[in-house]
Amino acid sequence: MKTAIVTGGNRGIGLAITEAFVADDYKVIVGARHDTGIQNQFEGRTRFISMDVKDEAGHRKLVEAAVDWTGQIDVYVNNAGYSEWRPIHDIDELFFNDLIGTNLKGAFWGCKVAADSLGTNSTIINVSSIAGKRGSVNNAMYCASKFGMNGLTQALAKELGPKSIRINAVCPV
Repeated sequence: MKTAIVTGGNRGIGLAITEAFVADDYKVIVGARHDTGIQNQFEGRTRFISMDVKDEAGHRKLVEAAVDWTGQIDVYVNNAGYSEWRPIHDIDELFFNDLIGTNLKGAFWGCKVAADSLGTNSTIINVSSIAGKRGSVNNAMYCASKFGMNGLTQALAKELGPKSIRINAVCPV
């Protein structure tokens, strides 16, 4: 049985990702700030770990939990993130740091920790956005975070590919 880690895997797109992995016979570690009871939804096939993607240590907790539970990690999905539209004049330091910290820094830490923990023929998936391919009005910070994620993914694909670790981004609309 294979093991996947999904950040933000307990609601929205992340929950759909978790459901797909469970349906494909994976065990899934779900990391998020708030427990939604996901550990009780899939007959022992999921485990919830409270963490904040902005902290590298949180990603290490996910990896440790997966290795303790199943002995391996096959897929690491950086899904946690959020979107909030603001015109440039309404963006302050707190908003800037939180959005970039969650969306881009969180994906970076996930990639770094996963790269240290995944074996050959494993995968990192970054959930980006179509906003990471084109700008939109009043959405500069979110677009910047997702453009950054796409650049991170492309750079790490070249760095980790020779180690047989695939890394790709998906860009939902």
